[in-house]
Amino acid sequence: MISPWRQQLQRAKFRDVAFFVRSTDGQVGRRTVLHEYPQRDDPYSEDMGRRAREFTIEAIIIGPDYFKVRDALIDAIETPGPGTLIHPYRGRMEVVLSQPARISESPEEGGLVRFSLTFVEAGKNQQPSARADTRTQVDQAAANATSAVAADFAKVFSVADKPEFVEASALAVARNVTAAITAVRSGMIPDLSVIAEYTAAAFGVSNALGSLIRSPADLASNIMGLVQGLRGLGRSPLAGFDALAGLFGYGSDLKPVPTTTVVRRAQAANQAALVILTRQTAAIEGARAAAQADYESYNQAITVRDKIADQLDSEAQIAPEAVYTALIDLRAATVRDITARGADLARISSITLPSTMPAVVAAYRIYGDATKEAELVTRNRIRHPGFVPGGAPLEVLAASKAFS
Repeated sequence: MISPWRQQLQRAKFRDVAFFVRSTDGQVGRRTVLHEYPQRDDPYSEDMGRRAREFTIEAIIIGPDYFKVRDALIDAIETPGPGTLIHPYRGRMEVVLSQPARISESPEEGGLVRFSLTFVEAGKNQQPSARADTRTQVDQAAANATSAVAADFAKVFSVADKPEFVEASALAVARNVTAAITAVRSGMIPDLSVIAEYTAAAFGVSNALGSLIRSPADLASNIMGLVQGLRGLGRSPLAGFDALAGLFGYGSDLKPVPTTTVVRRAQAANQAALVILTRQTAAIEGARAAAQADYESYNQAITVRDKIADQLDSEAQIAPEAVYTALIDLRAATVRDITARGADLARISSITLPSTMPAVVAAYRIYGDATKEAELVTRNRIRHPGFVPGGAPLEVLAASKAFS
């Protein structure tokens, strides 16, 4: 009967060059610094972290054509950078040689060469590195855009010295705006800790519209506040983004105002100002939500990125210069942020199983990891984990380093 430990032994290799192992030893432990102080009998040992694991392998290559394998191992040893070592007792690890290899050959041992190889784990470069805080850049650009949009609304919107029907029309549109915001809020699964406060604020704004309509700056501030509040109502930033996206097309169903007279043109301008204020604020807050979100895949990130970029671009095209510049700056910051954070995310790809099988088996086949069973079931909305359908495409995550 073969001992269990012998069954677990692996054939030794370095960079795919195989060799026999006569013996191996190593060093493991902690790095400590011993402090000894004057007039004190007790020293203090300071723990500086784990010591790099080091292994010395006495390797043998033997056979009538050992020259060829010997030279291949020498080439592997002299190749720059870390390499993969298959240690017969410890398995796969990334290592570098910590000192030159020693090679011994002799006529008495013809057909055989010995290597003394001392490896140390390669590890990773974890030194501090400078990296732009792209999320903060989005937030700053969004704040600038919010100020520009509010200032532009205050310049355009006015009911002062206008006929009563102009004020009534503006009030009707403002109520339509709050109704649209309420409809979006009603479609959300809210964070219960903030919904009561938001609902009370929305009720207060709706009741105050009759007076707010005469103060453009206050009207803008209150409407923008309701739209901004949607971002924090969702249970995740992406839920907030989806809610805000519901206002991207606001105003498309409003009846246009004929611009046949000066007064009618003022009425039309007020209606357009309220529509633009709502849409642009939704786009700005959508960019903030997109910057706060953590994405699970490349596909999800690029979908959100393109959607908010298109909306900001669309709003910028109809804006005056100051607002145009602010929205384009926000668009650039948002694209930069999501691109940087999504660069190494996994891609969603499609795979088709040859036959129906349990989710645990399917997860092992697809990922090589049976513990991903729940992720596979959830992503594909599989009704019963015992029956993952064969012959139908399944969505799976695949590692990727590209982002375009």
